[in-house]
Amino acid sequence: MTTGSGVEKQSAVVKIYTDGSCSPNPGPGGWAAVLLFTESEKVVELQGAELSATNNRMELLAALKGLQSLEESCEVEVLTDSRYLQQGISCWLARWEKNGWKTADDQAVKNRDLWQQLAEQLKRHRLRWNWIKGHAGDSWNSRADELAGAARRSLRQESEEESGDEVHLYPAVTWKKSLGAGAWATILRYRGHYRVIGGHARETTANRLYLQAVIEALQTLKRPLPVIIHTRSGYLRDGLQTWVEGWENRDWRTREGLEIRNGELWRELARQKKILEIRVASVSPETPPCPSQEAKEIAREFERLQKPLQTAKKEA
Repeated sequence: MTTGSGVEKQSAVVKIYTDGSCSPNPGPGGWAAVLLFTESEKVVELQGAELSATNNRMELLAALKGLQSLEESCEVEVLTDSRYLQQGISCWLARWEKNGWKTADDQAVKNRDLWQQLAEQLKRHRLRWNWIKGHAGDSWNSRADELAGAARRSLRQESEEESGDEVHLYPAVTWKKSLGAGAWATILRYRGHYRVIGGHARETTANRLYLQAVIEALQTLKRPLPVIIHTRSGYLRDGLQTWVEGWENRDWRTREGLEIRNGELWRELARQKKILEIRVASVSPETPPCPSQEAKEIAREFERLQKPLQTAKKEA
């Protein structure tokens, strides 16, 4: 779930107040960013939630979403009450990158996917990162806290209001860039029943495999039921929630007039979206639900089954 109004396209001085909320931790989480444009005095509020998250992850996501929403390079001051975010950017990030995303004690950096995306934002904007004390009377910090908490609570409410008739999809993929090949699997859950489908593909990408995994699952449904897609793929999530309507209105072209990638698959997803009520629930890589982990293992098994076939064809 992501909400917010469009951010004006201008080179500007911007303050971004961010906050994350997770209860229990780990558990359902919410994030929020309040953007204050100094010159125009415009205020933009962004918020979102993930079904499976951690508090630290929500803090990072709040800052990332705020920065990503800016269409041009800006002079930005990020104000956060998270020491994890502020110190991570100021003290740890450069060292992690240099060490191959390993900590000082040679452990894998947690939330690496978000830290890497934040590192890209450092190249786009002129940034200052300042820590402020939470719940200390700063009205914009309080507003970000309120929005993050509301996003988290709304997600919990949506979960509690599920009718039981939803079909839950848990897609997962495995892909080798060097081979340009991979495999996918999707677990479908309806009430107490489960079904597993999967396959493999050559000359493909991870993004394309995610689309294929969802489309194949949707096409197995014999009647129109509400669908909840649980995914860690930002490409799939943002495409379904944000991009697909705009692409369709522009005859399946980007804002720059270029033909979109994987166009035939997005057309099919758009068609399915008109038939089915489809929602997307973000999955945290740090705390994925069990079906997502199982789908990943099944995708790896499809990949392993494909390797002997490839070897046999080469020998033939």
